Amino acid sequence: MKLLLEKSTVDESAQVLVRSKLRAVSRRMGFRDVARERMELVCNEMMSNQIKYALGSGEVQLWETQEPRPALDLFAVDRGPGVFNLPAAMEDGFSTSGSLGKGLGAIRRLAHESEFYTLPKGLEPESPWHGFAAWARFYPDERPNASVYEFGSYLRAYQGGAYNGDCICLRLRNGTVRWLHMDGLGHGAEAAAVVEDKGTLLDAGERALEEIIADLSARLRGTRGAVAMAVGLDAASGSGAICGVGDMAAFLISNGQKRVVSFSPGILGHSHRSLESTVVPFPRQALMITASDGLRRNWGLQTFPGLWRLHPQIIALVLGAAAGRSNDDQSVFAIRVKPKKGD
Repeated sequence: MKLLLEKSTVDESAQVLVRSKLRAVSRRMGFRDVARERMELVCNEMMSNQIKYALGSGEVQLWETQEPRPALDLFAVDRGPGVFNLPAAMEDGFSTSGSLGKGLGAIRRLAHESEFYTLPKGLEPESPWHGFAAWARFYPDERPNASVYEFGSYLRAYQGGAYNGDCICLRLRNGTVRWLHMDGLGHGAEAAAVVEDKGTLLDAGERALEEIIADLSARLRGTRGAVAMAVGLDAASGSGAICGVGDMAAFLISNGQKRVVSFSPGILGHSHRSLESTVVPFPRQALMITASDGLRRNWGLQTFPGLWRLHPQIIALVLGAAAGRSNDDQSVFAIRVKPKKGD
């Protein structure tokens, strides 16, 4: 996932730049004219809402995703007063500013996937953030998501640079999912080069996670090194495993509780302790989050109440925006089994 544009929404002049970038990217990605018109309408609704309600604190981001399938995401986030009755605000005709009140409902109808989250001001005693966030996703091929999983990711380079030393590589196979989450030491081009092309380690069959991390360490000898974790989940069995080294963490949220899996100190490519996997349950409706040290860890379930039941993509984006550290590369990955109708 790559951040293509981030623009503060202070007045209507910002909409011109965002729309121009959106048109260029959607054309390059092969979206049809009808889909591109829908995107522009969604973008206008997001930015108009921020101009009306966000008190100058809003910003809009444009993200491009290539794996597991191409997609274009719009994400609007602000630090305004928030929405005190979000279910009502999503109904057509609801407005507090005298408009037609079709904004959030239009976003939900026009996007292939969308989600909204709010934490109103005055109701966030344990959170570093209050405001409103809206996410909308569009697929060029317009096919529905056929995977048994829902994914979310957030990857942002230090100071908005071109090179990110954090990397997430994902592989899906027969109902199972594996990913390699890496953080090259430092930041910039050298850190990015350390983790580049290491996802091929996931291609050699169903190897043990310890073997994958050991092979990664061998490949990193002579480099500045990295910390990393390999994770495997099986939706059918409701279980998974994690193996990692260094300052990263995995979070399992299930049944109203948050479990943290951390790893022994060390640097892959240099020195670290022997490798062992941690087996974890992964029942339906559980959520797993993996993150580098670019994400602060002093958050709990009540820091962002109600966020954890939403789509993993808005979870990753909100965590990155509200709990990310600005002095390092940042990466967050979130995943759950796709809910069935009635869940």
